[in-house]
Amino acid sequence: MAPAKPSANERVYQSRERRRRAGLKRVEVFVPVDQVDKLKAYAAQLREGSESEAVKEARKLIAKAYKKYRAKCLDNIDIDPEKAGLADAAVIAAALTHRGNSEAYSLGRKLIKLAQ
Repeated sequence: MAPAKPSANERVYQSRERRRRAGLKRVEVFVPVDQVDKLKAYAAQLREGSESEAVKEARKLIAKAYKKYRAKCLDNIDIDPEKAGLADAAVIAAALTHRGNSEAYSLGRKLIKLAQ
């Protein structure tokens, strides 16, 4: 039997929770109509310019994974830990969980939680 689809409220909650874990905060602001585009551009610039705590933590875990499991699990994956994003964390997590020992699996699960 297929798993039940989450309700709309659950999907909204999960989306907001992912953004919160990524270090983002929802803000409502009233601005003049002719300034809306400027505000949107500035908000986009802020999102791109700041690294979230989740990305920083993922980069630390990716560096740890490369240090311990490069030859065993990550031999075909070439990702720079200094520039890695959450999508890269998901790739490394998959390799660790499928090809590593129990410690690698645990590290992979931590990366998966951050990447979600």
